[in-house]
Amino acid sequence: MFDPGRIIFLAANGGGWDFWPFGAGFTAGWLMTLSKFVFIGLILGLIMLALRILFGPRGPLRDKDLEREAEEEKQRISEALDILRKRLAAGEISEEEFERKKWLIKRG
Repeated sequence: MFDPGRIIFLAANGGGWDFWPFGAGFTAGWLMTLSKFVFIGLILGLIMLALRILFGPRGPLRDKDLEREAEEEKQRISEALDILRKRLAAGEISEEEFERKKWLIKRG
């Protein structure tokens, strides 16, 4: 409900932004200032966690094409490492070369 008296009160007393968490900044003391930063960080962390759960790997709102591409990439890497292991077992490459190529394959 519209209350013109409240608008006049807020305008005369600084607009109502003097209260936590949007208060006067560092004038309330270091503990209050620290708690403001922790509160805002907690809110941002919860937003990031929710986005990670919803849109992250195997998330319910994640695009299915991204899941398919990730599975294809894992399969491609697995096949390349299998070939590399067979070449090492056959003695075609040294262990140092195997480790170097394995690192390159996993790095992408």
